[in-house]
Amino acid sequence: MPLPKSKAYLESNPRFALTTTGWPKLQEGQMEIVFRSLQPFGSDHSLEDLVRECMSRGYRSTFKDPNTDIRKSILYHLNLLCELGSVKELV
Repeated sequence: MPLPKSKAYLESNPRFALTTTGWPKLQEGQMEIVFRSLQPFGSDHSLEDLVRECMSRGYRSTFKDPNTDIRKSILYHLNLLCELGSVKELV
């Protein structure tokens, strides 16, 4: 089931963690930055933590449209990583 991108969900500051120590096949760029920001294995990260970490790794410089919502962009990649079985949302 895809992760929601509603304002209420974003404001709830969901938490995520890696499910494996192995590296999935990743797209270079944004997806790789999000995956690296979730390391080390065994740690959990809130969406706001991931925003700060991704920003420090140059995530925003990968945007074609500077008006892109970084939280929704990160959720998009988290959703792909969840589908691969590499990430889970902590409830």
